Amino acid sequence: MAVISQIILGSTILIICGLLHISLAAVTIRYLTRRRPLDGSPSTLRFAIVTACIFGAFLTSHTVHVYLWAFAIWGVGALPGYEAPIYFGLVTYTTLGYGDVILAPEFRIFGAMASVTGILMFGLTTAFLVGVFSRALAVGRNSEPNEGD
Repeated sequence: MAVISQIILGSTILIICGLLHISLAAVTIRYLTRRRPLDGSPSTLRFAIVTACIFGAFLTSHTVHVYLWAFAIWGVGALPGYEAPIYFGLVTYTTLGYGDVILAPEFRIFGAMASVTGILMFGLTTAFLVGVFSRALAVGRNSEPNEGD
């Protein structure tokens, strides 16, 4: 596979994954701003449930990304069967990269694009969850009585 083909196909998959992830974040933001489940003084249980749902949604998104990469790796003929592409996609997307399954030289750039996708999407997920926790902590501080009250 030519280098330019690897870059174009890899970038296309990265963009698709990015759009899916950003769309999920937008839907979640819309829900949080309309329903405001963490406003006021949310109970610990409510905070845990809302956060678990957000985490589960992003985890599902990451899983879809891994399968998209696995399907693409299989589709271009970089790895045979179904187990090896899924395994390679997973360890590459998470940037774990054991190295026990490697791509042929004509697919290396394409495979590396999976790790770029993972780094970017995990960064977005982390930033989003930090924002949720920061907001919940700020709301919690604002709802507590002051010492002088």
